[in-house]
Amino acid sequence: MLIRYRDGRTKQGILLALDGTLMRVAVKSEDDVVEFRLLKDVWICEDCEPVTFEFPVAVFEAIGIMPKDPVDDSYTGVYDAVEASTPYAMN
Repeated sequence: MLIRYRDGRTKQGILLALDGTLMRVAVKSEDDVVEFRLLKDVWICEDCEPVTFEFPVAVFEAIGIMPKDPVDDSYTGVYDAVEASTPYAMN
């Protein structure tokens, strides 16, 4: 998954757990697991900064799973599941 910060930074991570409004992610080049919380329809990092997430479709294809409902027929290989800002957007 890609984690996008408001200032333009992008980090790579692996989703470890999603439980309602709490997401735990292993972020590349970081020693500790990072937590994100959904507050008022916005995902917030531990530094209280809004973030969005992207899940490259190639990852789903590689493990034999495709998202049920891609954003549209012209999507560019990225599934913006969590950007929909619902606690269950990744189901």
